[in-house]
Amino acid sequence: MSLVALVFASSLSWTPIADKQALICPLPELGTCLALLPKQVLAQLPATLDQFKRDLGRRSAMVMPVDDNKIAGLVLVNELQTPQVQLASVDLVTYQLPLLEQPQLTLWHELGHLENLALQGTVLPIQLSAYQHEWLADIYLVWRIARERGDFALAWQQYHRRNLDALTSPQYLSHWSSPMLIQVLRHYEVAQVARFADYRDFLADFYPKAEQLEPRLLGEYSSLMQRTFGASVLQPLPEYLFWRKADLGHYLQPTLVLLMGEEKAHNWLVQNSML
Repeated sequence: MSLVALVFASSLSWTPIADKQALICPLPELGTCLALLPKQVLAQLPATLDQFKRDLGRRSAMVMPVDDNKIAGLVLVNELQTPQVQLASVDLVTYQLPLLEQPQLTLWHELGHLENLALQGTVLPIQLSAYQHEWLADIYLVWRIARERGDFALAWQQYHRRNLDALTSPQYLSHWSSPMLIQVLRHYEVAQVARFADYRDFLADFYPKAEQLEPRLLGEYSSLMQRTFGASVLQPLPEYLFWRKADLGHYLQPTLVLLMGEEKAHNWLVQNSML
């Protein structure tokens, strides 16, 4: 039985989110899931099963928050769309990163969206950008990994996946949480994170000192990655956004070392002025 099917078959189909509950629903069981929800919640969700599927598209999961006293939202999961490997091309060489326990990580990321929504206006500002919502969901993911795995191995996997996604296509920049994740992975020991029994307390410790990327800076990183890794690059422009290269190299270095090995990654970063 798959992870998601096991979750659905057990009492853990409902999972706590702050003082509410969220329903985890595998796509094949969508009709059964909807039958569990009260009318005032159903009124806030798509009207037909086909609309749910269109909204989900080719994604492996989707969270649907609702305004209700008891229910935080619905997490719709399509395990068939969960990737098992992440590919990226660097200088015409294709590298691949195996993705371990990805259904579980995807589920935790989506639950993180609901956890953070519950903290807006207290630990978090009332207004958050779409980018902030995404990296904060991955911060919750790191906390869950520390609590339930006792090491950062899967957190580093998420870090590398976000880097490779961003290098592959600019559409994934909205999920490029690596500049935020590395602040946890470098500044906290896993035992420090795991000691926070409640996510709220960990976030209250981390968020005020987190160095966030302004939209303009995020756009510059996106342009630089497209100029460096994009398939349409015809000639190198060594001076293009040169003042951002070292910082970008700082974020990419752990991933390139994993893929290429330390010596080759070092040489590549030097050649591209990213050290």
